[in-house]
Amino acid sequence: MYEDNRLHIWSDEGVGHVKEAAQHAHLADLIDRADPAFTQIVQAVGRFTEAGVELTEEMVTAAIKLGRAEQRRWVMADGSAFKAERIPAEGKHEAVVYYVRRGALIKIGTTTELRRRMREILPEELLALEPGSIGIENQRHHQFSALRVPGQREWFHAGPVLQEHVLRMRATHGVPDQPLPTLPG
Repeated sequence: MYEDNRLHIWSDEGVGHVKEAAQHAHLADLIDRADPAFTQIVQAVGRFTEAGVELTEEMVTAAIKLGRAEQRRWVMADGSAFKAERIPAEGKHEAVVYYVRRGALIKIGTTTELRRRMREILPEELLALEPGSIGIENQRHHQFSALRVPGQREWFHAGPVLQEHVLRMRATHGVPDQPLPTLPG
């Protein structure tokens, strides 16, 4: 998802200051990109930065601990028993909230017939699935309302907050691996 869109966890203040850039690179190296809690760790670093906390090794270490604790809460809260199960070749299944991409926009919808729905909307990519129906879908629409495309109910700009949420859904519920109808890549 957005391979060329590098996630920026450090502010742009001080750009051009080699010493600061080297320090930030050192601090960024403390975070393992393969850590299952990577998204939550980055969010913790972002909260520290927004609060004006100076980033030091100790603060990045604290962000790692906070991120891992948050990730554990996520896993325990929803049980993480749901993984993106194989969707039946045809027919109905348990309701899922889907996140699909077309260009730089993300559609958040719900269905009990994912294959039929993908044939109807032909996204470029199925990004993630989340167990749930209209209630969860409405929560997500409200959660990301600031990113909603004007005049559209289910289409959103792919801002960093929404991208992080999609990554969290993929980490929690698995990456949808079933071949579904999409636009040719």
